[in-house]
Amino acid sequence: MDLHDWIIFAATVLGVSLVPGPSTLVAFAHGAAHGWLRSISTAFGNALASTLQATAASVGLGLLITSSGSLLLVLKYAGAAYLIYVGVQIWRSASRRLHVHADADRCKSARRKLFLSGFTVAISNPKAIAFFTALFPQFLSLEGNSFAQLGGMVAVVAFVAFSVALFYGCVGAWVQGLELSRKVMSRIHKTTGGLFVASGVGLALSRNS
Repeated sequence: MDLHDWIIFAATVLGVSLVPGPSTLVAFAHGAAHGWLRSISTAFGNALASTLQATAASVGLGLLITSSGSLLLVLKYAGAAYLIYVGVQIWRSASRRLHVHADADRCKSARRKLFLSGFTVAISNPKAIAFFTALFPQFLSLEGNSFAQLGGMVAVVAFVAFSVALFYGCVGAWVQGLELSRKVMSRIHKTTGGLFVASGVGLALSRNS
């Protein structure tokens, strides 16, 4: 792959990643609730999940998963259930006051929870593996080392996933910093939670292709 191909690949991954979805919504919600600094944990969780999905696609596991209808169905419903659960939790948080200051132990626990939440939301989307499985071959060059190229593409995916999640976390923190009324913030949380529930229901009702 030459520099031109790398730029197109990175732009493609970035464009797809910027489209609002469960991973970006949870990063936004965490940023709004806990600030941009703690949303870094969410970004790391999202990046790790994306890295594992891209790696699975690069070593051929994507073909195995996408060719197994029953396995894909299990992953789809598990992911849908988790998205609905997250949506309900975010909706319920609209009625609670947010406490930004906490002691060290609680901060550590919160960072762990944010990381796991970001990871689980991202990893629960089995279609990401199918996307990477279809995307990677389009940019592989027969003249170079395939393993090195795939490793580079996985690294680009990880960097973009982290950056986009952190960006949405910062946007959420910025919204929090506007010191909007409690009523407006409640509506933002309820809207975000509703979008999660809608995404989960939509995923559960969608047909496998």
